[in-house]
Amino acid sequence: MSSSGALQPPGSAEPTAPGSGPGAPAATRPRRWLRRLLWSVLAAVIALALVFFAGGGWYFAGQIRSGALAVEPGAAMPAYNDVRVVAVSPGRVQLRAIGGQPALAKPELYGIAWQGGIGRLGASATVSGGVVTRPLTVTSGSAPRAGQLAGLDRSYFLGDPGTALGIPVQDVVVQGPLGPLPAWYFPGRGSTFVIGVHGQNGTRRELLRVVDVVYHMGLPALAVTYRNDLGTARDPSGYLRYGQAEWRDVEAAVRWSLSHGARRVVLVGQSMGGGVVAAFLAHSPLAPKVTRVVLDAPMLDLRSVVDYGASHRRLPVVGGSMPAPLVWTAEQIASVRFGVDWSATDYLGSASWLKVPALVTHGGDDPTVPISVSIRLKQLKPSLVTFERFPGAGHVESWNIDRARYTSVLESFLAPVAP
Repeated sequence: MSSSGALQPPGSAEPTAPGSGPGAPAATRPRRWLRRLLWSVLAAVIALALVFFAGGGWYFAGQIRSGALAVEPGAAMPAYNDVRVVAVSPGRVQLRAIGGQPALAKPELYGIAWQGGIGRLGASATVSGGVVTRPLTVTSGSAPRAGQLAGLDRSYFLGDPGTALGIPVQDVVVQGPLGPLPAWYFPGRGSTFVIGVHGQNGTRRELLRVVDVVYHMGLPALAVTYRNDLGTARDPSGYLRYGQAEWRDVEAAVRWSLSHGARRVVLVGQSMGGGVVAAFLAHSPLAPKVTRVVLDAPMLDLRSVVDYGASHRRLPVVGGSMPAPLVWTAEQIASVRFGVDWSATDYLGSASWLKVPALVTHGGDDPTVPISVSIRLKQLKPSLVTFERFPGAGHVESWNIDRARYTSVLESFLAPVAP
């Protein structure tokens, strides 16, 4: 009796599979060779993909560090490396951009500084052969000379803040949890203080555009600094934290205001400062003292900002846009390498922190923070958020592109708390 499992007699050959062995048709051997080739190609593709995503992810995680996390405090005055003066005539200047300077040709108000003077550029601009002609008002020092280098600044009000605005100002110090935080205090009649929080690696002079409006409404204003700013202590992490730590410095500024006559406060957050304001409202026991919030191009979701920036980047060498899986990989690596907590910097996952009316402004041409962030906040809190889009404005440049409209919108929003 035989079965498939029976032993073969000694010396007998094992059963030969059909189509194999010495007498197998020659066509089966190429088929096996083709299968091995396909598996080898597949393995090579997988290996290349792993190298691409691991290496590319590591590289772009470094870009996240340098572009979003690195501490590079803004200087007191802009560096003279944006434009070169071509010619100067009474009330006008001709400038040529050094590198990419999209603001130069836009109809936006801008500050300008050169060796020996500072000034302001009017909103009109004409372009001819790469040379941009703009109105120029010299506010300090002597007029620029042809050939000089100059720096542009969206802050507009450059130099001493009291002189630039033509209003009284006091240099004060807020005692923060890591040490002293210099601030500018602009006294006013009312008991509702406006506290301004600038953006990523910015300076408090960015807030002077808002101070110019609220001071003439009678509201006292405080333009603050916080950790990682020039002249302040570094955060122990060594990085910008997008509100996770900086909110405690804003809390110190609120406490200072309450001890100097404030009964309520209005918080103004620009760019990253918007995330700092959101974190303060979410965590501070002093949050109930806030009666209104003003946000300009707020960074309320760091991951959305990184994704938005990645969508405008091209892959090195090979070109093409960055694939979403590579961006995701870079973000995961950044979490491990630099301690980024993406969920903690997402203030749109839950907008429960916003309990008071908020004015949100955003430029239609913002290259840094997607306008969808502000639109999302409006959708989450439709009864509290007044959203104003400024077509053509860049990042935190709504005031610059339409000063009259921005002033009117802000005055209307703050009228109920003005003295």
